[in-house]
Amino acid sequence: MSEKNTNSPGDLLAVGRILRPHGIRGALIVESLTDWDQRFVPGAKMLLEKGPQDYVEVTLETAAPHSGRYLVSMGLADRDAADGLRGLFLMVPACEAAPLGEGEYWPHDMVDMALVDGAGHELGRVKEVLCRAAQDLIVAFSADGVEFSVPFVSEFVKEVDMDGRTITVELPEGMGP
Repeated sequence: MSEKNTNSPGDLLAVGRILRPHGIRGALIVESLTDWDQRFVPGAKMLLEKGPQDYVEVTLETAAPHSGRYLVSMGLADRDAADGLRGLFLMVPACEAAPLGEGEYWPHDMVDMALVDGAGHELGRVKEVLCRAAQDLIVAFSADGVEFSVPFVSEFVKEVDMDGRTITVELPEGMGP
C-alpha cells in the first residue's frame, strides 16, 4: 500500500467497495461496482477513499473472482488492518473508465437531473442512482422535499436527455411524489 495521499484527484468513479477481510493475512473481499472485469487484476492501481478528499493510492497484488465478488490483497499486514478498511471505496479517475454503450449512463452524471412527466412538468430532482443486481433505482426528491424512487426500467423511464438534463418518466398512481 502506498503512503501517497492525493487531495484533489479530479473526477473519480467508484469501482469497488470493500466488504470485509478474508483470512488472517490481510486479504479483502471486494464488491465490484463495474461491469468491466479487467478492472480487478494484479498490478491494477486504484485510489482508496479514506475520507472526504482523502485518497491513498493502492496497487492490487493479487485479485481473483470469489463467490460473485473479488478476493484481493494489497499489502496489508493482517486481518486487523484489512478490517479497518471495511466499507471504503476503491476509485479510479473517470478518464480511465471503460467507454459507455448506447443507452448507458454514469450514475453520478444523473445526479440533480430533473425528473419530468410526458408533458414536461417537473416531478423532482435526482438525488442518486442506486445500482442494484435486479435493476437500478432512481432516488429523487420533489420540490416539497418528499423522497420517492423510480425503478430504472423502460416501463417507467421513457427518455434520458443528458444534454437537456431531464429524465422523462411515466409513473403509475402512487409511485411519484
